[in-house]
Amino acid sequence: MPANEVIMEKLKRMLSARRVAVVGASPEQLSVGLGPLHNLIDAPFDGEVFPVNPKYDSILGIRCYPSIESIDPPVDLAILLLNQNLALEIAERAARHGVAGVTIVAGGFKEVAAGGRQLEDRLRQISLEFDLPVVGPNTLGFSVFQNGLHGVFWHLDTFPGKVAILSQSGGVGLTMAYGLRSLHCGLSHFIGVGNRTVLDFSDYLEALEDNPQVGCLLLFVEGVDNPRDLYEGIQRTARRRPVVVYKAGKNEVVSRATATHTGSLTGDYRLYRAMFRQAGAIEVESTWEAAVVAKAFSMLHCPGGRRRCALTFTAGPCIVAMDRLVTAGWELPELREEVRERIRSLIGEKTPVEIQNPVDLTGPGFLPTTYVPVLESVLGEDFDAYFLVWNYNPFIRVPVVELVELIRRNSQKPAVVVLLAHQKEAEPFMQRLTSAGVCTYLTPEDGATALNALLMRSSFQKRGEQS
Repeated sequence: MPANEVIMEKLKRMLSARRVAVVGASPEQLSVGLGPLHNLIDAPFDGEVFPVNPKYDSILGIRCYPSIESIDPPVDLAILLLNQNLALEIAERAARHGVAGVTIVAGGFKEVAAGGRQLEDRLRQISLEFDLPVVGPNTLGFSVFQNGLHGVFWHLDTFPGKVAILSQSGGVGLTMAYGLRSLHCGLSHFIGVGNRTVLDFSDYLEALEDNPQVGCLLLFVEGVDNPRDLYEGIQRTARRRPVVVYKAGKNEVVSRATATHTGSLTGDYRLYRAMFRQAGAIEVESTWEAAVVAKAFSMLHCPGGRRRCALTFTAGPCIVAMDRLVTAGWELPELREEVRERIRSLIGEKTPVEIQNPVDLTGPGFLPTTYVPVLESVLGEDFDAYFLVWNYNPFIRVPVVELVELIRRNSQKPAVVVLLAHQKEAEPFMQRLTSAGVCTYLTPEDGATALNALLMRSSFQKRGEQS
C-alpha cells in the first residue's frame, strides 16, 4: 500500500536532508558504525553530521552526542547502525523527538523465521503511529550525490550523475553502480530498499519522478508483496522518466532463496515480464546491460523514428550491431545519391567500396580528415539516430573535439559512438567524450543495446500519445 501524504513529504525531506544523525557511530575500523560517518565526511556532505554514541565524546574529530534526544532541533535523517531490537527502540524514540525519518541497516526482520515477522509488524506500527518514513530495514542505506549525502555504510566510488538506482539487494545495486562508473556515468541517488517494510518501490518512484537531478531510474527487483502498486508506480513514472528494471528470481528454486534475503517471494516471472512491458519499463537481463541502458537514457533523447545511419571504417563491428538493431525494428534507408557522391569525393574514386548504409569508408576512413567530413554529411541527412564506430590506433588521432562538436550540434538525434579499443587505452577518450555529452561504449553489442532501448522507449511514448 502506498505511503500516506505525510510520510511522502517526510521522505522528500530525508532525501534532501541537511542535518543527519549517525546513531551507533564508532571509530572502530571494522565496524559498520564507521561507514556512513566516514562517507558523509569524505563526500563531503554540505550539511551537518551528528554522531550518536554515549561511549564517546568525539569520533573522527566531530562532537559525539549521547542520545538522539540530545540533538536539538531534531535532525532530518537518523541512520541507525544498531541491532534489530535496539533499532526499533531508537526508531520510536526518534519519531517521538521529531526526527523526520530513519534508515535501519540491521537485518533480522521478516527475512528470518525466529521472531522476525513480529519485529517487522512492530516497525510498521511505529511508522503508522508517528507517520515515520523508514528506509529498510536490512539495507545498505541510501545516498544522494549532488549534495554529498552519502549515507550508505559501504564503499561506493562514483560521482554525481543522472541515474537513480533503487535496489532490493545492496550487492546487486553496487554492481550496477560499478558498471555505470566504468562507463563514466554517475549517480543521482542510490537507495537500498531492503525489506520495504514502510517504503516500497512505488514510494521512491513517486518521490523521484519529478526530481530534475534524475534522468533515469534503474530498479533491481527480487519480488514484491503488491505487484499492482509496483505496476502503477512504474507506469506513472515512465510517463516522465525512463525506468529500467532488472528482475531476479525467475524460477521456483531461486524464489525460495530470495525469501531468506529480503523476505520477498519473487512470484511468477511471466506476470512480471508482462507487467513491466505494459507499464513502460525497459527490462534488462544483466547488471552490465542495466548500466549500458541506464547510461543511454541519462544522456540521449529518444529517436523520433526508426531511420538509422551507421558510419565505420571496419565492417565487422557494424555487421554485428546491425543484426541486433534490425531485429529490434531499426530501418536502414539508403543514402541520397547526392550524399553518396559527396562521400566518394572525400574517400577518392579509386577506393573499391560501395557507398551505402551502413557507410563503410574502409582504409581512407582511418584518417580524421576523411571520417569527420563524412560524419558531418550524414548527420545533416534525414535520419533519426546514428551508430558511429571508431577503431583506436595509437598512431592516429581520435577526433574527440570534432565528434563532440558535431554531435552537440545535432543533439536532438541520438548518436552512439563505439570506440573499439582495450579498456585501458580507451579510458581517457571515454572519459572526455562522455563528460562532453557523447554517449560512448567499447563494443558494438553495447552500442546496439543502447539504441534498441531508446527505440523501445520511443515506442512506449508514442503508444501513450495515441491512447
